Amino acid sequence: MLTNLKELLPQYLERDGAIGAFNLAFFSDIPTIIGAAEEMKAPVIIQLSPHVSEFIGYEHWAAVGRRMAEEASVPVVLHLDHASKLDDIWKALEAGYTSVMYDGSQLPFDENVQNTRLVVERAAGYGASVEAEIGSVSYLGRDTHKDQLSDPKSAADFAAATGCDALAVSVGTTHMMRSQTANLHFDLLQEIQEATPIPLVMHGTSGVPNDQLEKMRGYHVCKVNIGTALRMAFTDGVRSELAAHPNDVIGWDLLVKGMDQEKAIVKKKMELLGF
Repeated sequence: MLTNLKELLPQYLERDGAIGAFNLAFFSDIPTIIGAAEEMKAPVIIQLSPHVSEFIGYEHWAAVGRRMAEEASVPVVLHLDHASKLDDIWKALEAGYTSVMYDGSQLPFDENVQNTRLVVERAAGYGASVEAEIGSVSYLGRDTHKDQLSDPKSAADFAAATGCDALAVSVGTTHMMRSQTANLHFDLLQEIQEATPIPLVMHGTSGVPNDQLEKMRGYHVCKVNIGTALRMAFTDGVRSELAAHPNDVIGWDLLVKGMDQEKAIVKKKMELLGF
């Protein structure tokens, strides 16, 4: 059941739940994640960075992702994650992604607004939804993104000025964390949701402790991004399979354990998010 954020997220503003958005790295991630969602009877967002999209090709990801989403028994969004270049947005829309994120978080406020409005206008012609970001979530061990908590008034002004469908905010998470040691500022999250009714998005949640993930779903956080936890589960499974069968050259055999472990993580995160 192929859909987009505009159709899906508002349903979860007042529900005790949030939708998991899981980052893809390989084609095998698509059936793994959608399969987990079907078993949990949960909607799901499968998403790709521009780098991963380019690696195999936007049109190829869209061909496989859209087909599997259309055949799924649960709602599935095909989303472009963290695109800071407009050309990447245009490629995704043309290929058939049903949703895009324009990340202008490193730009001055007015420029972020201007570019996001342009994306919103273009995406409407494709029937696609738009996520944007205010404040900035940093990356562990990298200096590419500043670490800046979101300001409630700026969030409200930005949402009103751009017409975006979902807004990513920074309230204490960090991308690429391998341990669940983040500490969310729920008081700030409360202020943001009181300032604007827009569905909120949380990035970098692999580092969020389970109890805080459960607490988060009681707020207006409707989309929760998870990437690093999946990659850790998958690669750990592949490493253990290689260690147990070092002479195996059958690719499928080597991937199965990694896929199974990744699927288990997806289902656990969905459970914590209310499904």
